[in-house]
Amino acid sequence: GRTCDVPSDNGSHLHFEVSPDGSSGQPRFWAQFPLLWSGCRLTHGVQQGRVGFEVRLERKLLTAQPDDHEVREPYGLRVGWSVADSSLLLGEDELSFCYDGRGKKVSDRKEENFGEPFSEGDIIGCYASFSSDGAVELSFHKNGRFVGVAFSTDTSVLRGRALFPHVLCKSCSFKLLLDPAAQPWYPGPPGFTPLATLPPGQRVCSTSGPTSRAQCEVRVKFGFVFPIFLLLKAPPKDEISGGQRDSRLQQASHCLTEIIKIAAQTPGNYILDQCNILFSALRHKLRLFTGFRRRVVVVFPSADEWKRRLLQHQMRDGEHIPETALLKLQGLPTFVILCYITGL
Repeated sequence: GRTCDVPSDNGSHLHFEVSPDGSSGQPRFWAQFPLLWSGCRLTHGVQQGRVGFEVRLERKLLTAQPDDHEVREPYGLRVGWSVADSSLLLGEDELSFCYDGRGKKVSDRKEENFGEPFSEGDIIGCYASFSSDGAVELSFHKNGRFVGVAFSTDTSVLRGRALFPHVLCKSCSFKLLLDPAAQPWYPGPPGFTPLATLPPGQRVCSTSGPTSRAQCEVRVKFGFVFPIFLLLKAPPKDEISGGQRDSRLQQASHCLTEIIKIAAQTPGNYILDQCNILFSALRHKLRLFTGFRRRVVVVFPSADEWKRRLLQHQMRDGEHIPETALLKLQGLPTFVILCYITGL
């Protein structure tokens, strides 16, 4: 059997879709939101020796250019390594290192030119070398050819943490070679061992999340009801044309609903941050998480913050909202929660 897999729980985005055999994946909502990044960190990492893994860019999923004609890069793939507690957005944190398909190397949001851009069918080899003196080098190959050493760091910088294979994609699909019995797509550098064939003593398993619903918790956080929130936070109307804006909002609402359903079936701890919510919607969402520990958190601004927002709104739009509106709104969520608890 395989020694590592693409995770489907706390090691990947909920909007990332893992294949049934656990060796490949793609963004779940690529058709609706082609510019949305998603990805995963593998279940096993390393902190010693010389180890590598391979990733193949399978195909670009879009058949047409996005509606936004200013978008020059509708596809994206990043491959590399990260520590277990870093962001799932590869390359955005200090201890998160990647080769970007635009011909860049990225870490801690800093980009530098490196190598060549990726195309469909390209195979990227990712290699980590841990020396006895504590030096760590991360290098990459493209289609069997050495691209270069992209990052040099030290085990003291990693603070004893392992590096895990990590892939992030946008509007494309990829596949990893995780079968220990399979031949490499391209021979690795001399002295390097494929991650999938490492013996257990040389691999580090990531910390697993909760495995049963009873171990999971969901918190629903919300504040004002819709009308006041809309008045205070509505985006400028000229950002997106009317019909396109309505379509985007409808798509976003549908995707969010699907993600919440996926979360309810995926062990983990979640916060649903609702700007506003109706009693029926609250009850429906919480019922999806039956078996979880369920909490509802109501958020109100302080009196001073409320006055500041009222003044800002009045200066911008010239419309007066009475201060008593806050008092009326404070009572509504309390009533909603009471109804949910008592079953009214």
